[in-house]
Amino acid sequence: MSAFFLNRKGNVWAVSLFFAGSLLVLFLAFNSFFAGIDNWLHDLWLAARLKINSAQAGKMSGLRQLTPTRPIDEEITVILIDDRSILGIPGLFQGDREIYASAVRQLTKFQPRVIGLDVFFPAPSEDYPESDAELVSAVKEAGNTVLRAFRRDDRRMTPPFPALARATVTAPTYFKQHRDEAVRSVSLAFTNEAQKTVLSFQTEVFRIFKGLDHDNFDISGGSMFCQQQTGLQTIPLVNGEFMLLNYDVFPRSFRTFSFYDLLHDKIPEEAIRGKAVLVGAASSMTEEKHFTPIKGNEYSPFLNAITLRNLLNQSYLTPPPAWQGTVLAVSLLLLLLAVLPFLNPVPAVILCLLITGSLLLASFLAMTIENLMLDVSASIFATALTFIFAFGRRYYAELSEKMRIKTAFQHYVTASVVNEILKNPSKLNLHGEERNLTIFFSDIEGFTALSEGMSPLDVVSLLNEYLTAMTEIIFKFDGLLDKYEGDAIMAVFGAPVDQKDHAIRACRCALENQRILKKLREKWKSEGRPEIKVRIGINTGLVVVGNMGSTMRFDYTVIGDNVNLAARLETGNKLFNTEILVSEETAMLAESAVISRYLAKLKVAGKKNQVKVYEVLA
Repeated sequence: MSAFFLNRKGNVWAVSLFFAGSLLVLFLAFNSFFAGIDNWLHDLWLAARLKINSAQAGKMSGLRQLTPTRPIDEEITVILIDDRSILGIPGLFQGDREIYASAVRQLTKFQPRVIGLDVFFPAPSEDYPESDAELVSAVKEAGNTVLRAFRRDDRRMTPPFPALARATVTAPTYFKQHRDEAVRSVSLAFTNEAQKTVLSFQTEVFRIFKGLDHDNFDISGGSMFCQQQTGLQTIPLVNGEFMLLNYDVFPRSFRTFSFYDLLHDKIPEEAIRGKAVLVGAASSMTEEKHFTPIKGNEYSPFLNAITLRNLLNQSYLTPPPAWQGTVLAVSLLLLLLAVLPFLNPVPAVILCLLITGSLLLASFLAMTIENLMLDVSASIFATALTFIFAFGRRYYAELSEKMRIKTAFQHYVTASVVNEILKNPSKLNLHGEERNLTIFFSDIEGFTALSEGMSPLDVVSLLNEYLTAMTEIIFKFDGLLDKYEGDAIMAVFGAPVDQKDHAIRACRCALENQRILKKLREKWKSEGRPEIKVRIGINTGLVVVGNMGSTMRFDYTVIGDNVNLAARLETGNKLFNTEILVSEETAMLAESAVISRYLAKLKVAGKKNQVKVYEVLA
């Protein structure tokens, strides 16, 4: 039943569509799982690009044309409040605001384009209010400083103390951690409880560096639009807020100095003049560290530099279109379901490997050249599962077909013939075809009269012994036992497996039948059982062979005029008092191996012309 189900074309497609639907549900239900794999792939490509473009690339340096990257940005300078600064500057760790005021003035002296001070000043100083005034005065005089506001949650933020907040630009900063806690995106805008959108710390630094107004920025349709003199810059956002970070250089690659050197006027002027200067904490006592997907934990000043570099170079990553991974996976799934059934295993493996390789290469090149993220893990998964399904189904169908053939023929032919059929079932036409075969009929002479004097059990015992012996001989010559009709036997030679010598096999089978029957008669005589004689008729000709019957029950058999002639030849033995009678066609085909003699022309019912008949002798 299962083989019948699988071999019907409509049902095969139904199974395929069910499989495709199941995979689609799987993709949708486990979307986060595939997203995690794609994140891992994207991280792998980023790490590979950094490796290829590093000084230690070695032989991989030849791939640099596939991983183009801009040089380190000279317009970005990072100043770290590191351990040296905390230990060497009294009051810095306690948050002395005069120190920060001095730092801002020191920077302003060399006229940087923007100062990003990633330090939060929550409340006025109760003990030293004059230090607050110094800081407020310093940032006012600078006029290009961005201070950090504290982001409490998705809708609430706390600015620095009021006087400082009014003196300069303040904005929140937030690096978003993904499932594996790695920072892959940064907030570019913040929408508060009043539904007012403000730019983030990093966006404000970018805006002032480019000399833009707030009116030059607009957020709509999942993107941030920035109108510049060179044209409109479109920054794709995730969830209307986050920009995907492109780690195209190591975070610590930027020109970096210590806050201690800044206060002691040891930073070269060219490192500050006209630059974006990013100041932030990076000491062993700093709790705020961020896990990056390429090189472990990093401090926020370096991530601010990466963000600014992405904005200036427009090298931020573009997220994949909605449902891109699922649509691509389903498309490949349907294509492979249509193609794989027609391919042998080796070409199919090569095709699937090429598809997988192409998907990985496309993902790599899209990331490294176009800064575009492609989701391919679901497609690779679909390719592998479709291959397994297609060839698993084919194997199951072939196994079911072989089992069906074995079941159909194991009682009619020898095991060797069954095995020959199973080697190449495609050569077996079960639906009917014309072939030149030899038909064998045998019948016990006067069996009805013999059985009248015997009990039913004795008749069955005698008949079973006779049929068993005769069937073994048919199998010995690789004949097909077509059917038993009472004491009559019908066999076919030349089917289901082709036999060039089918006529010879049938004649030798008939001679062997008579030889073994002679021994059985001697045995039965000694047992007091009746002796029986058998007549055999053989004909060779064109017949129709295949499965015949109803849709509920059918047999593998032969029909045609030549079948009827074989039956008539068996009966014709009565006229000539012979045991084995064959047609001229059979005698001619078997003359190289079998001795026969011409008897006469016989008028056979149903035929206009007389038939030449021969007796097989030896």
